Amino acid sequence: MSEKLEDKVSFDGKKVKVLGPDYEPGKPDKKFDWRAELRNRQEMLAYLKVGVR
Repeated sequence: MSEKLEDKVSFDGKKVKVLGPDYEPGKPDKKFDWRAELRNRQEMLAYLKVGVR
């Protein structure tokens, strides 16, 4: 995995390096079935609170 670093300015005015976009271009081949990947209700709720926005 090649890291794409970008120079940004932080809140205090210092220059910092942050990771750039890290995704594969294009559209997914199939729909992600998140319910099949998670085992119980608590994992589903945690995924919905954090993963889906």
